[in-house]
Parts: sequence; structure tokens; C-alpha cells
Amino acid sequence: MKKIDSIEIIEAYPAAYIKPLDTIIIADLHLGYETIAAENGVFLPKIQYNKTIEKIKKIINKTPAKNIIINGDIKHEFSETSYHEYKEVKNFFEFLNHIGFEKIIVLKGNHDNFIINITRKYDNIELYDEIAINNFFITHGHKDKKLSEIKQENIILAHEHPSIGLYTDIGVKEKLKCFLYGKIKSKNIVVLPAFSYFAQGSDINLIPKNELLSPILKKIDVDNLKAIGILEDDEKLLEFPEIGKIRE
Repeated sequence: MKKIDSIEIIEAYPAAYIKPLDTIIIADLHLGYETIAAENGVFLPKIQYNKTIEKIKKIINKTPAKNIIINGDIKHEFSETSYHEYKEVKNFFEFLNHIGFEKIIVLKGNHDNFIINITRKYDNIELYDEIAINNFFITHGHKDKKLSEIKQENIILAHEHPSIGLYTDIGVKEKLKCFLYGKIKSKNIVVLPAFSYFAQGSDINLIPKNELLSPILKKIDVDNLKAIGILEDDEKLLEFPEIGKIRE
């Protein structure tokens, strides 16, 4: 595993292990995406849920942990949950319970309206807007927050769906999901990639900094953050220098 201070990337997946908390953390699953896409005239095969389950099984085999945190956007629909989405999220929680996690923590993202209608059915699922555990502050990242207001040294964000955009010799662009990390104002920052199969991400090294999604990231110099790309099919990680050095 590649270590970022006390956080370990579970190679080679968009997931991390927080060793001091014995906790796996993932974000941006966007379950139910295919149904919402179909309502907008884009028809996709309904494969994301099964791929999500398969991926988590592999992660658990590599890194058994007592707890799991979903750092926002477990569901995709902004408004009240559709039947298909409700079924996928419910089945997902049943799957996590079957694994035997002692604690399942769900942090609300901007897509997670009405998620409480599902989480309240389970005694062992805790739902928060954000959470501070020991020396870790974890929040989805869609709401503004001053770093000076955060007492913990380690900050874990999501929401941005970070990726690296790379061009081949013939001008074809490839996207590579990535973790972002670095030290900003004495804080260790880690930005999680999207776990969703369909969410390819925002090319951090290509888009203008003022067009970032997260208001927290907009206020820091992301060019000073480094990236670790994920090659799931090859089960490899690619390390990149500071974003400013690969920005085009």
C-alpha cells in the first residue's frame, strides 16, 4: 500500500484505509446513476451496483477493517430517492452489515437528500454532516469550511472526483482517477477519488482552479498538492508530482 502519513491507499482502488481508526473510507458511489441517466435520455447498462459490490469484496480481502466510512454521495438523485435507487442503497447497507462491520458511518454529500429515510432503519449506521475522530476531520467537501476552524491535523475530503488528464502522442485524452494529497497550512489534506464506476472525474491538472467544485479546494492552492493515479485493471498506482508541474 502507498502511505500518505497515517492513511494508506488500498492498491489499486479508489479507497483508503485509516490505520489509527481501523477504518476503510470511500466516497461518491452515486448508486442509482443509470436510472437517472435514463430519465434524461441516456441509457446505460445497469452494472454499477454489481461492480461496486465486487470492488468492495476485493478491498475487504486485501484490507480487513472493523469500520467503514462513506464520505458522501452514496446516492445520485438530488431529490427524493426513486424506487430503484432506494433498493440499491438498501441492498448496499444490507451487504455491509453482512460483512460484519462494527460501525458504518455515512457522511452526507450534496446528493444525499432524504438519505435519512434509509439509514434510520439500521441501528448500526451513523449519519452525520461531518465528523471529527481523534486527529481526523472528515467531510464530503461540498460545503465551505475554513481550515483555521478545523482543529484536527488530518483532513479528508471528497466531492471533487479528482482525476488527471493525460494526452497521448496523437492527441487522445485519457482520464486517470486519482487521490490528491499534500500539506496546506500545517494540515494534511487528502481528497478521495470517486468510487462510482461511471464518475470519471474532474481533470485537476487541466481545469482552471476557479472552476473546482469544492469551495474548500477553491481556497487553497491545489497546484501544491500531489496526485496518485489509480490503474485498477493493471492493479497499479502512478505517482505524480505537484499539480502545478503537470498543469497545461
